[in-house]
Amino acid sequence: MNEPARPQVYLLSDGTGITAETLARTLLTQFEGLHPGWHLRPFVRSQEHLEDIFERMRTGPQPALVVATFADATLRAYLRECPVPVVDIFSDHLQQLEQVFGRKAESVSGRAHGIGDMARYDRRIEALNFTLAHDDGLATGDIGHAEVVLMGVSRSGKTPTCLYLAMNYGMFAANYPLIPEDMTGDTRLPSSLRGLRGRLLGLVISPERLAHIRESRRPGSRYASLVQCRDECLAIDEFLYREHIPRLEVTHLSVEEIASRVRAQLA
Repeated sequence: MNEPARPQVYLLSDGTGITAETLARTLLTQFEGLHPGWHLRPFVRSQEHLEDIFERMRTGPQPALVVATFADATLRAYLRECPVPVVDIFSDHLQQLEQVFGRKAESVSGRAHGIGDMARYDRRIEALNFTLAHDDGLATGDIGHAEVVLMGVSRSGKTPTCLYLAMNYGMFAANYPLIPEDMTGDTRLPSSLRGLRGRLLGLVISPERLAHIRESRRPGSRYASLVQCRDECLAIDEFLYREHIPRLEVTHLSVEEIASRVRAQLA
Protein backbone atom coordinates (compact mmCIF):
# COMPACT_ATOMS: atom_id res chain seq x y z
CA MET A 1 0.00 0.00 0.00
CA ASN A 2 1.45 3.36 -1.02
CA GLU A 3 1.85 5.96 1.71
CA PRO A 4 0.18 9.36 1.11
CA ALA A 5 2.58 11.92 -0.28
CA ARG A 6 1.59 14.80 2.02
CA PRO A 7 0.01 13.79 5.35
CA GLN A 8 -0.81 16.56 7.80
CA VAL A 9 0.99 16.09 11.13
CA TYR A 10 -0.34 17.98 14.15
CA LEU A 11 2.13 18.33 17.03
CA LEU A 12 0.18 18.92 20.22
CA SER A 13 1.64 19.69 23.63
CA ASP A 14 0.87 21.45 26.89
CA GLY A 15 4.52 22.56 26.83
CA THR A 16 6.80 23.79 24.08
CA GLY A 17 6.11 20.92 21.66
CA ILE A 18 9.83 20.36 21.12
CA THR A 19 9.66 16.73 22.22
CA ALA A 20 6.62 16.00 20.02
CA GLU A 21 8.28 17.59 16.99
CA THR A 22 11.60 15.82 17.54
CA LEU A 23 9.98 12.41 17.90
CA ALA A 24 7.59 12.92 14.99
CA ARG A 25 10.30 14.07 12.60
CA THR A 26 12.52 11.18 13.67
CA LEU A 27 9.78 8.61 13.11
CA LEU A 28 8.77 10.01 9.72
CA THR A 29 12.32 9.84 8.38
CA GLN A 30 11.67 6.11 8.07
CA PHE A 31 9.05 6.71 5.36
CA GLU A 32 10.73 7.75 2.13
CA GLY A 33 8.81 10.03 -0.18
CA LEU A 34 6.61 11.67 2.47
CA HIS A 35 6.37 15.45 2.50
CA PRO A 36 4.32 16.19 5.63
CA GLY A 37 2.56 19.39 6.41
CA TRP A 38 3.65 20.30 9.95
CA HIS A 39 1.32 22.03 12.40
CA LEU A 40 2.88 22.89 15.77
CA ARG A 41 0.37 23.66 18.53
CA PRO A 42 2.27 24.28 21.81
CA PHE A 43 0.92 25.33 25.22
CA VAL A 44 -2.47 23.68 24.84
CA ARG A 45 -3.81 23.97 28.38
CA SER A 46 -7.59 23.44 28.13
CA GLN A 47 -10.15 21.11 26.59
CA GLU A 48 -11.69 24.10 24.81
CA HIS A 49 -8.40 24.87 23.10
CA LEU A 50 -8.05 21.22 22.16
CA GLU A 51 -11.58 21.09 20.75
CA ASP A 52 -10.83 24.12 18.53
CA ILE A 53 -7.85 22.24 17.13
CA PHE A 54 -9.98 19.12 16.57
CA GLU A 55 -12.48 21.18 14.60
CA ARG A 56 -9.74 22.46 12.30
CA MET A 57 -8.62 18.88 11.75
CA ARG A 58 -12.14 17.83 10.75
CA THR A 59 -12.31 20.47 8.06
CA GLY A 60 -8.65 20.40 7.07
CA PRO A 61 -6.72 18.32 4.52
CA GLN A 62 -6.56 14.57 4.94
CA PRO A 63 -4.97 12.21 5.81
CA ALA A 64 -3.87 13.64 9.15
CA LEU A 65 -2.12 12.43 12.26
CA VAL A 66 -1.57 13.76 15.79
CA VAL A 67 1.62 13.34 17.78
CA ALA A 68 0.91 14.46 21.35
CA THR A 69 2.97 14.99 24.48
CA PHE A 70 0.47 16.01 27.15
CA ALA A 71 1.69 15.71 30.72
CA ASP A 72 -1.80 16.66 31.92
CA ALA A 73 -3.83 13.46 32.39
CA THR A 74 -7.15 15.20 31.63
CA LEU A 75 -5.90 16.40 28.26
CA ARG A 76 -4.48 12.96 27.48
CA ALA A 77 -7.88 11.42 28.20
CA TYR A 78 -9.59 13.95 25.93
CA LEU A 79 -7.43 12.81 23.02
CA ARG A 80 -9.98 9.98 22.66
CA GLU A 81 -12.23 12.58 21.00
CA CYS A 82 -9.65 13.38 18.34
CA PRO A 83 -11.04 12.92 14.81
CA VAL A 84 -7.72 11.61 13.40
CA PRO A 85 -5.28 8.89 14.56
CA VAL A 86 -3.17 9.82 17.59
CA VAL A 87 0.34 8.84 18.66
CA ASP A 88 0.14 9.66 22.38
CA ILE A 89 3.72 9.59 23.62
CA PHE A 90 2.97 9.99 27.35
CA SER A 91 0.06 7.55 27.63
CA ASP A 92 2.00 4.92 25.72
CA HIS A 93 4.87 4.98 28.20
CA LEU A 94 3.91 6.54 31.55
CA GLN A 95 1.84 3.58 32.74
CA GLN A 96 4.71 1.18 32.15
CA LEU A 97 7.13 3.51 33.93
CA GLU A 98 4.74 3.80 36.89
CA GLN A 99 4.79 0.03 37.21
CA VAL A 100 8.59 -0.08 37.05
CA PHE A 101 9.08 2.71 39.62
CA GLY A 102 6.15 1.77 41.84
CA ARG A 103 4.79 5.30 41.95
CA LYS A 104 2.41 7.54 40.05
CA ALA A 105 3.64 10.14 37.59
CA GLU A 106 3.05 13.74 38.72
CA SER A 107 1.66 14.98 35.37
CA VAL A 108 3.43 18.35 35.51
CA SER A 109 3.62 20.29 32.26
CA GLY A 110 6.77 21.91 30.94
CA ARG A 111 9.41 19.94 32.77
CA ALA A 112 11.20 18.61 29.70
CA HIS A 113 12.10 22.02 28.27
CA GLY A 114 11.13 24.44 31.03
CA ILE A 115 13.01 25.84 34.00
CA GLY A 116 12.10 23.02 36.36
CA ASP A 117 15.74 22.30 37.20
CA MET A 118 17.17 25.76 37.86
CA ALA A 119 20.75 24.55 38.24
CA ARG A 120 20.64 22.78 34.87
CA TYR A 121 18.95 25.75 33.24
CA ASP A 122 21.52 28.22 34.63
CA ARG A 123 24.31 25.95 33.44
CA ARG A 124 22.92 25.96 29.90
CA ILE A 125 22.68 29.77 29.89
CA GLU A 126 26.25 30.13 31.17
CA ALA A 127 27.47 27.63 28.57
CA LEU A 128 25.65 29.45 25.78
CA ASN A 129 27.14 32.78 26.81
CA PHE A 130 30.60 31.20 26.92
CA THR A 131 30.17 29.64 23.49
CA LEU A 132 29.01 32.90 21.93
CA ALA A 133 31.96 34.74 23.47
CA HIS A 134 34.40 32.13 22.13
CA ASP A 135 33.02 31.74 18.63
CA ASP A 136 35.69 31.72 15.92
CA GLY A 137 38.46 32.49 18.41
CA LEU A 138 36.89 35.81 19.45
CA ALA A 139 38.17 35.47 23.03
CA THR A 140 40.99 33.37 24.36
CA GLY A 141 41.69 34.84 27.80
CA ASP A 142 39.50 32.34 29.68
CA ILE A 143 39.39 29.61 27.05
CA GLY A 144 40.89 27.28 29.64
CA HIS A 145 37.32 26.86 30.97
CA ALA A 146 36.29 25.16 27.73
CA GLU A 147 35.30 21.52 27.96
CA VAL A 148 35.92 21.13 24.25
CA VAL A 149 37.54 23.27 21.56
CA LEU A 150 36.58 22.41 18.01
CA MET A 151 39.11 23.26 15.31
CA GLY A 152 38.61 23.24 11.58
CA VAL A 153 38.42 25.23 8.38
CA SER A 154 35.72 27.81 7.84
CA ARG A 155 32.22 26.29 7.32
CA SER A 156 33.09 22.85 8.65
CA GLY A 157 30.31 22.99 11.26
CA LYS A 158 32.17 24.30 14.31
CA THR A 159 29.80 27.08 15.35
CA PRO A 160 26.45 25.23 15.06
CA THR A 161 27.92 22.21 16.84
CA CYS A 162 29.23 24.33 19.72
CA LEU A 163 25.87 26.08 20.06
CA TYR A 164 24.06 22.73 20.04
CA LEU A 165 26.36 21.36 22.75
CA ALA A 166 25.82 24.45 24.90
CA MET A 167 22.05 24.66 24.49
CA ASN A 168 21.28 20.98 24.89
CA TYR A 169 23.98 19.72 27.24
CA GLY A 170 25.30 22.80 29.01
CA MET A 171 28.79 22.18 27.64
CA PHE A 172 31.32 24.99 27.59
CA ALA A 173 32.28 24.64 23.94
CA ALA A 174 34.59 26.94 22.01
CA ASN A 175 35.75 26.86 18.44
CA TYR A 176 38.91 28.01 16.78
CA PRO A 177 38.99 28.66 13.03
CA LEU A 178 42.06 27.48 11.17
CA ILE A 179 43.00 29.74 8.29
CA PRO A 180 45.63 28.77 5.69
CA GLU A 181 48.33 30.76 7.53
CA ASP A 182 47.73 28.65 10.66
CA MET A 183 48.39 25.43 8.82
CA THR A 184 51.44 26.13 6.66
CA GLY A 185 55.08 25.40 7.26
CA ASP A 186 56.04 24.64 10.83
CA THR A 187 53.32 26.79 12.46
CA ARG A 188 52.56 25.38 15.88
CA LEU A 189 49.45 25.27 17.99
CA PRO A 190 48.46 28.74 19.30
CA SER A 191 49.82 29.32 22.80
CA SER A 192 46.32 29.78 24.27
CA LEU A 193 45.42 26.21 23.28
CA ARG A 194 48.58 24.38 24.27
CA GLY A 195 47.35 23.60 27.76
CA LEU A 196 44.11 22.08 26.47
CA ARG A 197 45.38 18.75 25.16
CA GLY A 198 42.61 16.21 25.52
CA ARG A 199 39.96 18.87 24.90
CA LEU A 200 40.93 19.71 21.32
CA LEU A 201 39.13 18.05 18.41
CA GLY A 202 39.51 18.69 14.70
CA LEU A 203 36.51 18.60 12.38
CA VAL A 204 37.44 17.44 8.88
CA ILE A 205 35.23 17.54 5.81
CA SER A 206 35.62 16.51 2.19
CA PRO A 207 36.68 19.31 -0.22
CA GLU A 208 33.62 18.65 -2.41
CA ARG A 209 31.17 19.04 0.48
CA LEU A 210 33.02 22.10 1.76
CA ALA A 211 32.91 23.73 -1.67
CA HIS A 212 29.16 23.08 -1.90
CA ILE A 213 28.53 24.70 1.51
CA ARG A 214 30.72 27.70 0.74
CA GLU A 215 29.22 28.17 -2.72
CA SER A 216 25.79 28.73 -1.17
CA ARG A 217 27.32 31.44 1.04
CA ARG A 218 29.67 33.15 -1.43
CA PRO A 219 28.80 32.05 -4.97
CA GLY A 220 31.61 32.14 -7.50
CA SER A 221 34.26 33.19 -4.99
CA ARG A 222 37.79 31.87 -4.62
CA TYR A 223 36.78 31.00 -1.05
CA ALA A 224 34.22 28.52 -2.45
CA SER A 225 36.38 27.11 -5.24
CA LEU A 226 37.18 23.41 -5.18
CA VAL A 227 40.89 24.18 -5.55
CA GLN A 228 40.86 26.38 -2.44
CA CYS A 229 38.84 23.85 -0.49
CA ARG A 230 41.19 21.03 -1.43
CA ASP A 231 44.21 23.06 -0.33
CA GLU A 232 42.65 23.88 3.03
CA CYS A 233 41.44 20.33 3.68
CA LEU A 234 44.89 18.94 2.95
CA ALA A 235 46.51 21.57 5.15
CA ILE A 236 44.28 20.85 8.14
CA ASP A 237 44.93 17.12 7.83
CA GLU A 238 48.66 17.82 8.02
CA PHE A 239 48.22 20.27 10.90
CA LEU A 240 46.13 17.89 13.02
CA TYR A 241 48.56 15.05 12.38
CA ARG A 242 51.56 17.22 13.26
CA GLU A 243 49.94 18.44 16.48
CA HIS A 244 48.53 15.01 17.44
CA ILE A 245 44.98 16.37 17.65
CA PRO A 246 42.14 13.81 17.29
CA ARG A 247 39.97 14.29 14.23
CA LEU A 248 36.31 13.71 13.49
CA GLU A 249 35.10 13.17 9.90
CA VAL A 250 31.90 15.24 9.51
CA THR A 251 31.25 15.19 5.75
CA HIS A 252 28.01 13.23 6.00
CA LEU A 253 27.00 14.09 9.57
CA SER A 254 24.25 16.39 10.82
CA VAL A 255 24.91 18.84 13.64
CA GLU A 256 23.14 16.49 16.05
CA GLU A 257 25.34 13.58 14.97
CA ILE A 258 28.52 15.64 15.24
CA ALA A 259 27.56 16.77 18.75
CA SER A 260 26.85 13.21 19.87
CA ARG A 261 30.18 11.97 18.53
CA VAL A 262 32.03 14.85 20.16
CA ARG A 263 30.52 13.92 23.52
CA ALA A 264 31.32 10.26 23.00
CA GLN A 265 34.91 11.03 22.05
CA LEU A 266 35.39 13.14 25.18
CA ALA A 267 33.82 10.58 27.52
